[in-house]
Amino acid sequence: MRVAVLCWEESRPWVSALRQGGFSVPWVEEPKGDAHRQVAGVEADLLLVDMTRLPEQGADMVSILAGEGTLDGLPVVLVTKDAADAAGLSEKVSHLTVTTPKKMISAVQAALAQRQKI
Repeated sequence: MRVAVLCWEESRPWVSALRQGGFSVPWVEEPKGDAHRQVAGVEADLLLVDMTRLPEQGADMVSILAGEGTLDGLPVVLVTKDAADAAGLSEKVSHLTVTTPKKMISAVQAALAQRQKI
């Protein structure tokens, strides 16, 4: 399974953890500027967004991508320290999971398993 990742430099160990968990991570980018627009060109099975730092920026990116239709049918896992950071996004993204850094791998596994059932 392919996981596109938007994460800050400090969170790069997440990429290693995903790869060690058997996931392909074809694309990783810091969530700044308009880098998130590359998501549309990546054939990913899931998008993981780091919202542990500057959560409002992560929420804005997810809102933009959802509004453009980029996230239609694509599971999105938001990794945050405070679930309130994701407020309002569940109405914009149909397959949204909010999790903590410690539960990231299991949340990705669950979201991908749910996608396969759809």
